[in-house]
Amino acid sequence: MEEEEYLGELLVAVAEENQTRKVLAIINECKDLEEAKAKVKALLNE
Repeated sequence: MEEEEYLGELLVAVAEENQTRKVLAIINECKDLEEAKAKVKALLNE
């Protein structure tokens, strides 16, 4: 059971890291904060 819990925690950590990387990529490609906010909001609504 401990191994399953560890794998679950690892999966959550990897998913959070990937989400952060995606948001950073969006921010870097936008010309201003408003555009970045709109793109992140659209991502959340998918």
